[in-house]
Amino acid sequence: MANQMLAEVQKALQDTTPQAEERLALPDVLVTTAACLGIAVVAAVPGWIYLSGSFALYLALIIGLMFFGIYVARRSPVSAPLALVYSAALGLMMGAFSHMAVGQGGNVALITQAIIGTFAGVIGMLAVYSTSWGKKASRAYKLFAGLAIGYLVLGLANIVAVLFGVGGGWGFYGVSGIGLVLCALGVALAAWSLLIDIGRADQAIQGGAPRNWSWSLGMSLASSIVWLYMELLRFLSIANR
Repeated sequence: MANQMLAEVQKALQDTTPQAEERLALPDVLVTTAACLGIAVVAAVPGWIYLSGSFALYLALIIGLMFFGIYVARRSPVSAPLALVYSAALGLMMGAFSHMAVGQGGNVALITQAIIGTFAGVIGMLAVYSTSWGKKASRAYKLFAGLAIGYLVLGLANIVAVLFGVGGGWGFYGVSGIGLVLCALGVALAAWSLLIDIGRADQAIQGGAPRNWSWSLGMSLASSIVWLYMELLRFLSIANR
């Protein structure tokens, strides 16, 4: 989704010359990111209550989100309602995943730890982006896309492993010796995704992108933050078993 949206942002910068009052600004991105995160957090509550007990519903939601994400990326720049609906669906998955992770790890405090870690990750990626190395890493789209696709394939294979009871309900992630390594890889990729989104938002703002791109950028940033939270929670849950 990030690569598709980046191409659309760059095309918008080439094809339009917005007036000063129509240009994207940092507060626009901050507000839309906060709105998408807020909707995701609210939606996590019914996800925790109603989806955690049914693996079939949870799996259907994951598959639906994959196709929804592709659709949203091709609709860039997205409207506010579309961004918020996608964020709500993401929140449902986050809630169901959080319930499962707490059940496996046996400690509700893991959620607090994952939230603190996510905030630290956001601050860390902002600090990394301020360096020349960070800016270069935020533009390594092809390398990231290749690794992300590989991780997606791993995730799909892991669903099959879970169905066969591998790793005590965590699939390959729960296998002793390689599970925590896979978890660490997931955290690293989520953090990299966030770094790319930060760079993309910065490029759009500095390049004078149209203001209507704020929801696309905010939704993408919120998605990476949620992804980082979930990867951290999985790591903590498995490490505390």
